[in-house]
Amino acid sequence: MDLLARREHSSQEMITKLKRRFRKRLEGDDLYHAVADELIADGLLSDARYASSMARQLVNRGCGPKKLSFELRQKGCDPDSAVDAAFPDGVDWFARAEDVYERKFGGRPFPSDWDSKQKDRAKRGRFMASRGFSPSHFVHLLEATSDEMDEQDL
Repeated sequence: MDLLARREHSSQEMITKLKRRFRKRLEGDDLYHAVADELIADGLLSDARYASSMARQLVNRGCGPKKLSFELRQKGCDPDSAVDAAFPDGVDWFARAEDVYERKFGGRPFPSDWDSKQKDRAKRGRFMASRGFSPSHFVHLLEATSDEMDEQDL
């Protein structure tokens, strides 16, 4: 109960934590699975609720669709149903990418010389890709900022 009071857990995660905590006292996996099944029956443990909560956390933390899918699969959840449960209206990944880009780079202009500008664009693109966004979600941000700089140079 102490583990469940802190945050949502998946059933597999709960079994793993129980095994780690009580490995010297108990033998056999049947008891761990019985405890998890009892918690599920009581409504205290829910994989769907856990997946929805995890999806919300990851999106609010600034993860893109690729990273979100990867992280949820690592936790043993179905990414599509988790996102559908957490965001019934869907997620605007373009708006999310703009928010993440703005938080990180905040309107900071590109350097004036061409080589430095290309290096900075590549760095920003790698950052957005590492967050799990597809190039289609953020290339327009790099182009818009680059175009604004070109207009200022004229």
